[in-house]
Amino acid sequence: MNTIRLLAVTAAVLLKLPATSHGQDKPRKGFLAVLKEGQTVVLKESAGKYEITMMRNIPLGHKVVEVGPDYVVIENAACVTETRVPVTSIKAIIKLKIPKE
Repeated sequence: MNTIRLLAVTAAVLLKLPATSHGQDKPRKGFLAVLKEGQTVVLKESAGKYEITMMRNIPLGHKVVEVGPDYVVIENAACVTETRVPVTSIKAIIKLKIPKE
């Protein structure tokens, strides 16, 4: 009888757990969703807060190395340092729109 109860409780717990998508990338939501790994950015710090400006085709920009749920890791142009910026220290993420010629 105890075995049946244990199986019933285990089944009930497993049914309440959210399904996982092993190996599938889920679209990210939130403040950092616009940043992608490998993207070129300009990182500017002022009074302990960071502005991240998304750029295209700038050879000397910083590069986004990793984007987590509450942080972003940015590597400098010389590939010497990595800066891990928590989302609480980000003042703004700016998308620069340059008109096409």
